[in-house]
Amino acid sequence: MLFTELMHSIHPHLMKDADVPSFTRNIIQMLCDIPEKDWYTKKDPSSEQRYKDESLRKFYNRGLTKKLAKSMLGRLNKDNFVESINDPDRNDVVLEGLVNDIRPFYNDNLDVLNVADVLFDLFHKSLEYIVNPELENDRKIRQAQHYSDKAKGNFGSGLVDDCKYTCSMSLCGKHLQTLGIHNQSVADYEIILIDESKGLTYDNLIAVCHECFQKYTLSHTNADEKNLKAIKKLQADARSSRQTLDDIEINKGIDLVIENLSNAKPSELKKLTYDPVSVSRKIDENTSYFLVNDIKNNVTRYYQYIKNTMRNLSLKNVYSDDLIRAQMKESYKQLAAKKLSPEQIFYELSERIRRITKQDIRFCYIVVSYFVQSCEVFHDITK
Repeated sequence: MLFTELMHSIHPHLMKDADVPSFTRNIIQMLCDIPEKDWYTKKDPSSEQRYKDESLRKFYNRGLTKKLAKSMLGRLNKDNFVESINDPDRNDVVLEGLVNDIRPFYNDNLDVLNVADVLFDLFHKSLEYIVNPELENDRKIRQAQHYSDKAKGNFGSGLVDDCKYTCSMSLCGKHLQTLGIHNQSVADYEIILIDESKGLTYDNLIAVCHECFQKYTLSHTNADEKNLKAIKKLQADARSSRQTLDDIEINKGIDLVIENLSNAKPSELKKLTYDPVSVSRKIDENTSYFLVNDIKNNVTRYYQYIKNTMRNLSLKNVYSDDLIRAQMKESYKQLAAKKLSPEQIFYELSERIRRITKQDIRFCYIVVSYFVQSCEVFHDITK
């Protein structure tokens, strides 16, 4: 709500020492033309006779009631407000602070000379928005669209890459690109501020579809925000992991291993006759049960085949077994240093191999599972 956003923004510079009820009373007095005969009576919207301190705290945090907003609209006095802001005893530091406080709400030129007029106009609009909520919704969308357009220039391509061109919102799978009639791709997304109280920084921005953009902008709960922050963290961790792994070369010979695996006949895939216990020693089954189960299944089914393939390729000097193992171990160590979960590490290593080999991700999972069993990936947690 614009009214509460303005109040919270300017309080640190305007009457910063006043408590919330006193500050709110003062703002109402500055905005309204109250006849002297009505001062301190119930006709005075800023008086204690009209509203107790607790009510004023609610106005400050949740917004004015529609009844009070209507009453204030009929009493607005711009000259009185501007004169109060531009009081000769108020130094330029305060005015400069106000300029910075309300800049996010105003896109035109703003300085100490016009900040009082602009602030009054913003409060005027905020009251109209309370009386007519549709106007407030329009304002929210316009402001969010302004931020989205601005963020696209600096962060757009990276953010849609983070979410793999799919809406970041939970339970939404809309693609963030459309194809033209000649197969040209066109970006089709918006960027939202996860926490509206924070600025346009990478950690506070995420790419979504137009529908989710509008829903989140108009109304979202603390739970929605918390969920989006968790999704953003996963995206940021994945980006950081990609950048880390890009610095570590993985020999292209791994492609030969996966190529052989993809062409293997069922009769060649002999299951192990023992339980791959080293996996359980490296990953806690209590916290990563499904990952451990998947790796064990891969190891049981494919470990011996991959081991034989790697040995044969190495003997033919078309593949460096020692080099690949060293590179996988270093890749793991770099990801582990970032305190990523076992699931994230496993996935990022698999994705790295997929990007190099351009092969089916399932085969990449199998190869990484092999390296888990053969001790290049994950440390023994039982020691």
